[in-house]
Amino acid sequence: LAVCRGPIPGPETLGGQEHCSWASPAAPFCSPVITLRASLLAGGYERFSSEYPEFCAKTKSLSNVSPPTSAEPLDLGCSSCGTPFHDQGGPVEILPFLYLGSAYHAARRDMLDALGITALLNVSSDCPNHFEGHYQYKCIPVEDNHKADISSWFMEAIEYIDSVKECCGRVLVHCQAGISRSATICLAYLMMKKRVKLEEAFEFVKQRRSIISPNFSFMGQLLQFESQVLATSYAVEAVSPSGTLRERGKATSTPTSQFVFSFPVSVGVHATPSSLPY
Repeated sequence: LAVCRGPIPGPETLGGQEHCSWASPAAPFCSPVITLRASLLAGGYERFSSEYPEFCAKTKSLSNVSPPTSAEPLDLGCSSCGTPFHDQGGPVEILPFLYLGSAYHAARRDMLDALGITALLNVSSDCPNHFEGHYQYKCIPVEDNHKADISSWFMEAIEYIDSVKECCGRVLVHCQAGISRSATICLAYLMMKKRVKLEEAFEFVKQRRSIISPNFSFMGQLLQFESQVLATSYAVEAVSPSGTLRERGKATSTPTSQFVFSFPVSVGVHATPSSLPY
């Protein structure tokens, strides 16, 4: 179907038939009226394509496209091996006693034993604790959504991680994917214990596990936690201005990006032993 716009033409024949649109009788005689003229293409598309193939393009008919079946897996960012990116490799070392991973890693006893993991911090409400008779477990039942108050668990999580450290153990912090909830806990731990800003802690953890991405609400809660941590740090520093940065770093940090520990310039996603003081 061809449609053209212009002044009213005289009757015209295409393909042996007249096809014209005339102005309304109410319009003034001989007035310039703009209207539409619909015309049929003689011979249809087949004739047109045979005479003017350069103006035609072949497309796949929708009737030939098969709808996806339930047996076909959805593409959720998986590699050719079929394992989601967040489950590939193993847990990553944040500090020599602190590891970050996913629920898949938490279900792999071979991985846990190889890393010397003695305890797990399960930051979810639905991930099972697979080996309760073999490892120490603690659960933080938090959902990964904007309504969850994960910051109310920060101090309890930090104390648990420290308790494992004091027993010369190693703890794996995990959620379902090791991207949002468990990463948030690891960030809070670094900010609190190393007295660093969120930006620095985030970069440090991301260098080790590049896919971390706490949800927007968690990032806001971490920023609020940062202000609390640094406010305490500055207060302690004001009371005890003497001493070296390393000595003061155990309780504080300065506001000039001189942090308790230096972040490496480049660290692999699955980095092994950290060079940071702990």
